[in-house]
Amino acid sequence: MTLETERFRLNLYNPETDLLEHQAMYQSAAVREPLGWKEPPGLDLLTQLYVDRAKRWEVHTPGSGAFAFRWKDNGRLAGIILLKALPFGDDTFSEHIEIGWHLAEPDWGKGAATEAASRVLQYGFQQLRLPAILAIATPDNTPSLRVMARLGLGFIEETDRYYGEQGLLYGLRREEFTSTATDPE
Repeated sequence: MTLETERFRLNLYNPETDLLEHQAMYQSAAVREPLGWKEPPGLDLLTQLYVDRAKRWEVHTPGSGAFAFRWKDNGRLAGIILLKALPFGDDTFSEHIEIGWHLAEPDWGKGAATEAASRVLQYGFQQLRLPAILAIATPDNTPSLRVMARLGLGFIEETDRYYGEQGLLYGLRREEFTSTATDPE
């Protein structure tokens, strides 16, 4: 399955084509910092997180997973968009689906995360018929909070139920997305 935007092509994560470039994104301490990763992750950890765990996401919600998004003009990996079960701190899944993003530092400030995540939101609401999609970020992750606002996600609460740490939970219901997506500009 391929999703497209004006500037990006999004495909389900494929370790054969995505893993090495994905790992290279985390050489940047700025990219790792919001994730709480002190050191760049190894290939084994990335495989565990984005291949092995993705199989569990698919069982939880068929059609969900990690999407690698690449620039159409040069094929370079810009980042990863996640559409997956929102985990509690103990690696069990809640009933909720979240969207998230990890973006290569050279692509910050270019609207890349917003453009790619918007397309995955559309996929989640229109193809998967999800009733709602949530996003969570630590209170100091201003760039992600800005992306959430640009995507139309509204603040729900501050909580420590997910990922085992304090976060700001945002969300959007399908009917809100549909009305926003179909409003004339």
